Amino acid sequence: MDKTVLNKLKKHAMGFASATLVRVELATEESRLKTKFQALGQKLYGAVQDDLLKAIKDDPSVVEIIGGIEESQKKIAELEKKLSKESAGKSEKA
Repeated sequence: MDKTVLNKLKKHAMGFASATLVRVELATEESRLKTKFQALGQKLYGAVQDDLLKAIKDDPSVVEIIGGIEESQKKIAELEKKLSKESAGKSEKA
């Protein structure tokens, strides 16, 4: 088999593997985000039951959860942008 053909196959395989890894990382980060939202929901539910909504905004664990949610949302946006760039690059080459 011609060396250029092998190099092209290798390049395409690496591109697909990279895109797959980004998708897996994206799914993992979305799962983490869901877990953080569930934790926040549980905290809020408990505060509503105990009529402590004003006090919950100062709870360090709630502040930490909200910070984690914001970080996850940024990472998800970056991964989606990376994925869209990769797919746009593939469609231009096709």
